[in-house]
Amino acid sequence: MNGPTLPLCSSCGVSVRREPTANGGTGQRKSLLGALDNPRETREGLRELYAAAVGPRNRDHYLAKFALFDHERKTSAGWHWPAFFATFYWLLYRKMWGKAAIYFFLPYMVLVPAALFGRSVPWALGAGYLAYLLAIFILPPLLADAAYYRHCERVIGRARAINRSQEGQLGLVARNGGTSSFMPFVAGVLSVAMLVGTVASVALPAYQDYTVRMKAKQAADSGDLQSAGRVLTSD
Repeated sequence: MNGPTLPLCSSCGVSVRREPTANGGTGQRKSLLGALDNPRETREGLRELYAAAVGPRNRDHYLAKFALFDHERKTSAGWHWPAFFATFYWLLYRKMWGKAAIYFFLPYMVLVPAALFGRSVPWALGAGYLAYLLAIFILPPLLADAAYYRHCERVIGRARAINRSQEGQLGLVARNGGTSSFMPFVAGVLSVAMLVGTVASVALPAYQDYTVRMKAKQAADSGDLQSAGRVLTSD
C-alpha cells in the first residue's frame, strides 16, 4: 500500500516532508529567492535555474539539499565528503573563489602567529593547532552544502537582476555557476605552495630553537656557563 504523497518544494519541485509549525499547520515556505518576477515562470523554471547553477555533476544531490533548505526556511549542517577530503579543490571546482582564498591563506593566519608567540605564550601554539585542525577538517564538510546553496542563490539573484527572460537568466547562471575544469590544475599548484608554507611555519621556529639550544650546550660544555645563560635569554 502506497504511503501519502509528499508535497513538492515550491522552488525546486523535489518532494520534501513537511514538519508541523508552531500553530499546528504545515509550513509552506516561499523560495529564498523571493517572489517570481514573471507570473508565467513556473516551479520547473526556477528548478532549471538551480540546476544551471549547479551544473551536471552531482546535480540530484544538490537539488535535494536545496529543496530541503527552502522548505525549512534555513540552512542546516550536514556532511560533505568531497569538502572533507579535498576542500580547496572542491571550492575552486564549484567556483567559490572567495571561500577558496580564505581557505588557502588560513594556515598563515593561524599557524604563523601561533608559532611566533608560542614561546612567550605557551598555550598559543597548541590553541593555534587546534583551531587550524577544526577550521580545515571539520567545519568545511559540515557547512559545505549550506555554503554552496548560498553561493547558487547569489548567482541566480544576480542573473535575475540583470535579465528578465528565463532564457537569458539560464545563460547567465550557466556561465557564472556550474563547475570549473581548469581550476583543479591551479589548485594543485597552490596546494604545493600552501604545504610548503605550512611546513615552513612549523619547521623554522623549531629549527631556530634547536640552534639556540645547541649554542648554549656548546658554551656550557666549554665551561662558560655565563655565555650559555646569555644565549638562552637573549633569544
